[in-house]
Amino acid sequence: MSLSVHICHIFQVQEVYEFIRNLAGCSVYADEFRSQEIDGQALLLLKEDHLMSTMNMKLGPALKICARINAIKEETG
Repeated sequence: MSLSVHICHIFQVQEVYEFIRNLAGCSVYADEFRSQEIDGQALLLLKEDHLMSTMNMKLGPALKICARINAIKEETG
């Protein structure tokens, strides 16, 4: 799935939920993204610390999510 920063930036909360739900090993955290109202703009701002401290995420899934976010940024950057 190739997403541009522009497309990711305009994601609504439900689209971010689907994005996280479809990442390997991260689906268990999708509901938390929705309850925290993380939209595309917020998703692009997240760092590992946010995911681990605020969302009580384990390091592995936090790194996977951040790696995917960084890959999206690099694809268009």
